[in-house]
Amino acid sequence: MTTTHAPPPSQTRKELLGPFYDSREMILAAVLAALAGATGAAAWLYSSGWYVTFMTGNTERLVLEHIKGAHALGLTALVTVLVFVLGVIVATLARVHLWRKARHGATVLTAGSTVAASAWDGSFNSASQEFGVGPVLCLAFGLGALNTSISRKGEVVMPLSYVTGTLVKIGQGVGLHIAGKKRWGWVAHASTYAGFLAGAGVGGLLFNAFNVQNSLRTLAVVAVAIAALTWRLDHPKFLKRDLH
Repeated sequence: MTTTHAPPPSQTRKELLGPFYDSREMILAAVLAALAGATGAAAWLYSSGWYVTFMTGNTERLVLEHIKGAHALGLTALVTVLVFVLGVIVATLARVHLWRKARHGATVLTAGSTVAASAWDGSFNSASQEFGVGPVLCLAFGLGALNTSISRKGEVVMPLSYVTGTLVKIGQGVGLHIAGKKRWGWVAHASTYAGFLAGAGVGGLLFNAFNVQNSLRTLAVVAVAIAALTWRLDHPKFLKRDLH
């Protein structure tokens, strides 16, 4: 008769945390994922259906819209992808050269982008057009920047708005857990997904409560508050372990 031995507490804790250093960083990622979810919700409500978190779909649209003859829509999809990537590039360069002592300064870029989107929206005559391209692209830039927050030596280890990949990790982790190969490896990814889902839900409720037309202003306030919160939630020891 064979007996199975429970893994030591240190191993179980390491499996629970996944790519995170500790539970504090896991909470930080969930909060930032919530900001990503709220940003996506604001863009979708503001533009009546334009996703800034769904780069897979935008990549398909930049081809398919042209095949359909909707060249303007294909161009907006292309620009959305390019601006998202630009946000990643700018945040990465800023992390290397500007905020080596503030690892999550990318959140400040995201907050600034939401403020810029709100200000840009305020310059429109809302009666003359349904939405403006500029504000939505500001949000796409901010989301690209936000996704660089949880990284190790310049490499992103936990994307915050890439829900498809997160769900794959959750499913694979559950499968490995059931097979007895690796226990609890899915928990870290599930916490980030839960944060994104909560952000989309709470953001949607807030935007509707304060009027959808004010969604960008409401998001700007929320993003600035989260930037301040996560600046305090970060911990100096992460900086020593996560330097480029």
